Amino acid sequence: MSKKFAILLVRVSTMGQSNDPQTEDLKKYALSLGYNQLKIIETKESGLADLDKKIGTNQLFSFIKDNPKYNVVFSTEISRIGRRQSVLHQIKEWLVKNKIQLFVKDIGYSLFDENGKVTMGGDMMFSLYGLFAESEIKQKKDRFRRAKQSLMEMGYSIPGKLLFGYKRVKGEGDKNTYILDPVNSKVVRTIFNWYINGIDKSEKNVSIRRISIECVKKGLPKYTHSKRNVNKLLKEEGYTGEKITNNKRKNLNYEDGGSEEKYFITNNKIKYPIIIDRETFDLAQSSLIQKNSRVDKSTKNITLLSQLIKCDKCESHYSGNYRNINGYDRSSYRCSSRSGMKFCKNTKSIGMSLMDSVIWSLIKTDFYLLSKVISNYNPNNEVEPLKNSLRLLEERITQIDEEVSSMSESMKGFRNFKNISGIEFINTITSKLQKLDKERNRLENQISKVQISLMANEIDFNNLFSSVKPNLDIIENSKELLKKYINLFISKINITFQGTRYSIIEVNFNLYSYHPITEIIVPKELNGGTRLLTELKSKTWVVLDKKNTQHIKTYKTTEELRLTEDKQGIILTDYSQSKRKKEITIPLDEIQLLQYKDLIDRFQFFKLKSPS
Repeated sequence: MSKKFAILLVRVSTMGQSNDPQTEDLKKYALSLGYNQLKIIETKESGLADLDKKIGTNQLFSFIKDNPKYNVVFSTEISRIGRRQSVLHQIKEWLVKNKIQLFVKDIGYSLFDENGKVTMGGDMMFSLYGLFAESEIKQKKDRFRRAKQSLMEMGYSIPGKLLFGYKRVKGEGDKNTYILDPVNSKVVRTIFNWYINGIDKSEKNVSIRRISIECVKKGLPKYTHSKRNVNKLLKEEGYTGEKITNNKRKNLNYEDGGSEEKYFITNNKIKYPIIIDRETFDLAQSSLIQKNSRVDKSTKNITLLSQLIKCDKCESHYSGNYRNINGYDRSSYRCSSRSGMKFCKNTKSIGMSLMDSVIWSLIKTDFYLLSKVISNYNPNNEVEPLKNSLRLLEERITQIDEEVSSMSESMKGFRNFKNISGIEFINTITSKLQKLDKERNRLENQISKVQISLMANEIDFNNLFSSVKPNLDIIENSKELLKKYINLFISKINITFQGTRYSIIEVNFNLYSYHPITEIIVPKELNGGTRLLTELKSKTWVVLDKKNTQHIKTYKTTEELRLTEDKQGIILTDYSQSKRKKEITIPLDEIQLLQYKDLIDRFQFFKLKSPS
């Protein structure tokens, strides 16, 4: 019997499929045609791969070059050779050029006829079945995609990384699905609540950075310790029960000038168990847009009046402009839009130390209300949570120190590594160390703040008046505590007039005296006198006399106040004598102002130190 040589090309698409049925089928077919010296090339790969990535085809080319007597190839279907027409025609051209016969069993196709020619009919037949092979796989992919979309809409077979707040379990038909994680779903709700409503009553406009630190302090899952993760969490629409994806990935089959799209874009509707209602989610998205420009993002300074002073020209908030010139503090508040994209013509600024001191001095005029607030917002039951926060912060610092120590040991042992680039290794370690150092500094700063808060809670509140003075000392020596109390009292500040000698400020209060006390007798050592006016209303106007900057004079009124057109006086709207309003014009002059004691109170200006 003469020897006839042939190659059996066998391909399946997935690792779970077996090549055996194809191989046995082709063996019988080749033997029936008299081919008895068979080389079997089996692969498990996608039929849509490019020619240079088709392992089986390239093995075929290499084997034929080394063994020219094997000049016949068998395949069960054209789709087993490939499923893309462009690739199939490349393979066919190679076979024709090298005069290699191709037999396709299931359709009885041969590349060359009995005369060794490629006929027009044979060419058309190859192209037609190649088109069928490509069309078939596209239909299969479309059916698979539609089935997958349908499952995702029902909450099954959800791909990708597990969303924080859920657990992945096997559902109906052994398909994976999501259920609520009882602990982490509650954390998600907590973070949304903090971002919309504030961490407590004193912090209503909190940043993502502030939330991530609070998560460390409260021992919440490590995922929430990252600003990036908190930001992603707040933008995750899936928490509302469903979302439509807009994923974009590169098409590996894309070629310039080809028919393939450069990117695959998927818009799948996915159903999740609800964690956050739609109204809350939309409110958070609105806050994300607003707070992008409004939340105080400074990591170096605590700006006491950030987000409180509003520009009367553009409605933006004033921000802190920190400057130190020749050793003197020249920091000020000025409109945040004066040099931004939303340009504001308001170029005026006001001294930061002056404004901080005036506002705190004004709050202190309502001594009785301030005493009650200090008592209410420093209860003893806050001590344990604060101690727990301190412990968790210190534990995280210990973990950081251990990571740094481990990296140091790695650097010492680097000489033992042979296949790692020295520069790449050092750059990687250095980058990690910088991140850890930055986090450590941030946590140390938080530890200091928690320790100050613990000191404030050690005060005995049994005696209200005796507790006020030491509490005030603690508050005035901590910028964080000062900011907390100022934000408890005040919602908005407008600088209605800013002149060389006089400034007029309108202050809007959250907390004020519902039952004002005209005077209260307190020990002299607390305020240096026996009479202390204590009336604050929802709106209070302050007049600053800056003639002598070493002795600032401050006046307040709860009557509606506006500046005269010539800016030389003020107009008060008096309702005290009758129900009908009466407008009184008072020149901006110390003697004139003091004549209207029933309407205008002089109050003591306390110069704040520069707290840490």
